[in-house]
Amino acid sequence: MKKISALIATSALVLGASSVQAQSLYGEVAYQTLDVGLSSDPAIIRGTIGSEINPNVAVEAMLGFGATDGKETISGIPVKLKIDSMWGVFVKPKMKLGDAFEVYGRLGYAGFKATASASAFGYTASESADGSDFAYGVGLTYMVTPKLSISADFMKYDDLDGIALGVGFKF
Repeated sequence: MKKISALIATSALVLGASSVQAQSLYGEVAYQTLDVGLSSDPAIIRGTIGSEINPNVAVEAMLGFGATDGKETISGIPVKLKIDSMWGVFVKPKMKLGDAFEVYGRLGYAGFKATASASAFGYTASESADGSDFAYGVGLTYMVTPKLSISADFMKYDDLDGIALGVGFKF
C-alpha cells in the first residue's frame, strides 16, 4: 500500500508541476544497458519528460522500450531476454556545479515487463514477467547550450540496474 501511495503522490506532483511550470519542461532520450547477469545484457531506449518545481528539484515521468536483447547460452541452449517496456515516476533533486554541470539524484517508483525465450530442437518456449518497486539513481548533466544537454546516469530498478547515456532538450 505504501508503494501505491508513493506512486500516486509522485504522479500528482508530475501532473501538477507540468501544468503550473509549463515554461520549465524538458525531455531526454537515452540508451540504457541493464545488468541482469547474462553474457550479453539487454538495453532499452528511454524517454523522460520532466518539469522543474524550483532550481533544485524536478519531477519526471519515464517510458522505455527494448532496444537489444540479452543473450546467454545455457547447456548449449540459446536463451534471450527482452525488456518489453519500462515506466517510472521520479522526484529529481539536483545541484549545479558551475555554469555547465549539474549533479542529480532520482527517487521514485518504476516497473517493467520482460520476456525470456529459449529455443532447442525446433521448439521455442517463452515466459513473460513483470514487476514494479522503488527505484533510485544518480547522474551528471553537461549543458552544451542553454537548451541542449548530454547526461550519464546509473539507475537501480528493483533487481535491474543500468547505465544510460542521453541527450536532453529544454522546451
